[in-house]
Amino acid sequence: MRLRGLAVLVLVLLVSCEAPPRPAAPDPLSVVDSALSALAAEPAVAYRVGDTTLVVTKGGLAEGRFRLGDEPVQALRVGGSLYVRASPAHWQRQGMSAPRAERFGAQWTRADRGMPFDPGRLLPPQVVAAALRAALPRGVPPVRVGDVFDLAGLRVTATSPHRVLGFPPAFLGPVAGELGPHEIALGDVHLPGLRDRLDDEVAGLGQPLIAGPVVAARVTDHDLRCAANGACTDTVRVDNRLLGAAPSAAARINLTSTVTSDALGARTCAREVVLPLDTAADVSCSVKFTLPRTDGATRLQAAPSVTAEPVAVVDPDALKRDVAAELGP
Repeated sequence: MRLRGLAVLVLVLLVSCEAPPRPAAPDPLSVVDSALSALAAEPAVAYRVGDTTLVVTKGGLAEGRFRLGDEPVQALRVGGSLYVRASPAHWQRQGMSAPRAERFGAQWTRADRGMPFDPGRLLPPQVVAAALRAALPRGVPPVRVGDVFDLAGLRVTATSPHRVLGFPPAFLGPVAGELGPHEIALGDVHLPGLRDRLDDEVAGLGQPLIAGPVVAARVTDHDLRCAANGACTDTVRVDNRLLGAAPSAAARINLTSTVTSDALGARTCAREVVLPLDTAADVSCSVKFTLPRTDGATRLQAAPSVTAEPVAVVDPDALKRDVAAELGP
C-alpha cells in the first residue's frame, strides 16, 4: 500500500512538470513594429476620415474622396497625375474668378496646383508607415486598452496578426492637417474592385482642365462672309500662348461672335475647339438671319471674342495599362 501511494505521487509530480508554460505576453513595442511592417507591405490601403474613404496603392494610384476642411473632394490619381473634382467655392479660394471657378467646379481638373497635398505621394502604405515610425515618441511604451495598443494616438491590434487601425493626421506632417482633427482609420482593399473603379473613373475623365497655368488667347483677325440666304460665317484668327508650365496639355478655345445689322438685329454663335498650345489657327462659327421679303441691302458686322483654358491631353488606354501594370489584368 505504501508503494502504490508513492507511485501515484510520482505520477502527479511528473504530470505537473510536463505542463506547457503559458506564452509570454507580447512586447508592446514589438507589436507596434510588427504592425508598421505589415502596413508597409500592403499593396493598397483604404483611409477613412469621417464619411469619406480614399484608397491609395503602393505605386501611388488613388481613388475615392477626402475632405479639405468642410469641402468634399473627389480624387483620382493615375499616370502620375492627380485629378480632382472640387466645388467652385474651393477654386475661388485658390484665387479664381467666380465664372472661372464655376467651370472648374463642373468637371475633372488636373491639379498641377490648388491642392495642399498629393495623396499619391503622401499616402502610399510604405510612405505612411515610414512617417508613423518617425513621428512616434521615443521611450514611451504603448498602453493596452482591451484588444488595442495605443501609442500617442497610433492604434494597433494587440492580437496577431498585428495591424494599424488608425492614427492622428498630424503624424503625416503639417500638410495633412487639412484633413481635419479626426483620426484616419485604415481598412482593407479588394484589389479587383479597385481596378474596376479606377478603369471606370479613367473612362469618364474626358479632357480635364488644368489648375495652375493659364492660356492667353486673342483675336488677331477675322473675316465675316454672308450669303444671300441670310447665313453668315465669321472666320476668326486666334492666337494662344501658355503662361506657365503644363506638360501633356492643349488649349481649349471658346469663340463667341455677335453678328449685327441695323435692319436684321443681332445673332450670336459660339464654338469650342481644342488646339495645340502656342499656336495660331482659324476658328469659325455661323449665324442665320431671317430675311425680309422686301429687296435691299444691309450692312452686317461681327464682334468676335475668345477665352481659353489649358486642358490635359489624356490617353485612357495608356492610363488603364498603367493601372493593370500595378494591380494586374
